[in-house]
Amino acid sequence: MPRQYCRGLFLCMKKNYTLYCCLLLCLSFAACNNAPAKRVLIIGKGEIIVNGNTITMKDKPGYAEQTVDLSDNKETVWSLESPTGKTNVSLPAAGGLYIVNMRIDTIVGSKQNFGKELNNKEIITQERLKVIIDSLGKLTTGANVAAGGSNYMILPNQASRISSNVNAKIFGPFTKIPSTMEADKEGNVPELYKFYTNTEMRDLIAHLIEQTK
Repeated sequence: MPRQYCRGLFLCMKKNYTLYCCLLLCLSFAACNNAPAKRVLIIGKGEIIVNGNTITMKDKPGYAEQTVDLSDNKETVWSLESPTGKTNVSLPAAGGLYIVNMRIDTIVGSKQNFGKELNNKEIITQERLKVIIDSLGKLTTGANVAAGGSNYMILPNQASRISSNVNAKIFGPFTKIPSTMEADKEGNVPELYKFYTNTEMRDLIAHLIEQTK
């Protein structure tokens, strides 16, 4: 085989290999940058095991949560299995960030201001404190929860769409919001949500009432 032909063949193979590597690299970056259609935070107690569309919660001590990403915008039905029994929960086709409550207690929460939390050290007036207590009391009964609002009440074995933003951050029961957080890639203030069990919220309300005496 002529030496010139071999050299040309080698250069051609080298060029194609380089293009192939670049293509793989681009595909890898694209896969990393693609956000899921839906992100679901499962909140429970003990141990949460995800196996396809079957979610099992084992009775163990301690708070538990598990995040599941779904790649398509179509309705999904999950089978929930826990020590209290079996049931199904439907996740609508709409994309976004969801919570599935597998606890026996109702979960309540709301959108938060950056760097704020209900049990922080901010100094407030007695009048403002009474307004907060009244608002939190209504939250435990769902009195100030409305579709499209920023307050949420999630019954046991129910799902709720929290935000259209899958990258919003949810801090579940028994979890504090950090005092400092970084902005997102666009430099925007993070979209934050804080949730409590109803029992936890009632304890917080009782603590706030003590501060009014």
